[in-house]
Amino acid sequence: MKEQILYTVAIDKNGKLIKAKDAEKGDSYSCPICKDEVILRKSGNTGKGSKRPHFAHHALTPNCTPETALHYAFKNLLASKVEQHLESKKALPISWLCEYCFSNHSGDLLKKIKSVKIEHNLIACKPDIALLGNDGNVHAVIEVVVTHKPEESALKYYQANNIVLIQINVTSDKDIDDLENKISNPDIVRACFNPKCEDCGNHKHKVQMTIVDGFCWKCGAAMKAAIIEDGQDRDVEFTNEEIQFAKSKDAIIQLHYSQTVHRKYLANSCTSCDAFVGNHYLDEQFLEPAMRGEYEFETYDISYYCNYCLNSGEGYTKEFDEEHPQRLAIARVKIWKPRADERVSIITDDSTGAQ
Repeated sequence: MKEQILYTVAIDKNGKLIKAKDAEKGDSYSCPICKDEVILRKSGNTGKGSKRPHFAHHALTPNCTPETALHYAFKNLLASKVEQHLESKKALPISWLCEYCFSNHSGDLLKKIKSVKIEHNLIACKPDIALLGNDGNVHAVIEVVVTHKPEESALKYYQANNIVLIQINVTSDKDIDDLENKISNPDIVRACFNPKCEDCGNHKHKVQMTIVDGFCWKCGAAMKAAIIEDGQDRDVEFTNEEIQFAKSKDAIIQLHYSQTVHRKYLANSCTSCDAFVGNHYLDEQFLEPAMRGEYEFETYDISYYCNYCLNSGEGYTKEFDEEHPQRLAIARVKIWKPRADERVSIITDDSTGAQ
């Protein structure tokens, strides 16, 4: 059963938004939507059947609903939060699962932002919150969704004008108390850090290499193994660039003859006895123990590839991605995140206006 949405925010006598839990009985409050007087309901009881602190109308007007009040309160409190971060020059971290490259991105929402405006008039639309840069242009918008999603015309405008869309879905008045988490982990961010493919224009996917600290199956000596995870059926085991990168991390890749497949191929090698680990055993002897916490490992982003072009011969489309996300759910054993003192903007030349 869907939880009832309550009026948990009102306007106090000073014209400021106030949460019911912070309000005091005996003071006067009004509804932020219809401006009528509201009564504070705050019993202090927390048992079964008791309601959260909230405000109540003497009589509701047709255009004043809890959903409308929730949208207004969340939007304005969020804008105030953003302004506080800007004034104090404090980073506002944001993380999201990218719908274009299926990687986890993170950065500082406000690194290139100078000001924030509520319902800024863009002629074509009025986003809930607009984030403007030093140049005075809108770089990103935040849309708060309670019942109505942004109009298709607005979405097209954002895309055409390289404006990053950030969408936050709000389903309960409890979300107001979780405001900072909601902006740090929005439901939708139309932005991607990865470069676009020169051929098809879609965002590329990352090629990642995982270096696992394991042991040689033959002599038992410590051995590092390099594992490529890029979602491809590769015609080559490792490229020259990948071999050199692995070597820089003390994982040695050399050409060996396999009695199993009766041919030579590049494989991870033990520096002590020259034994090698075939592709078939990499997961079993290195990656799986690492996933169980038995071996230490580190994952690096080393290059990019276009999965759309790679699968173009299979009738692969964006619509297919949306219906079958597991097809491109590339293994991610460790996601890079910026250091606490490293501010990474989500607004970049490659990320804005992602298509």
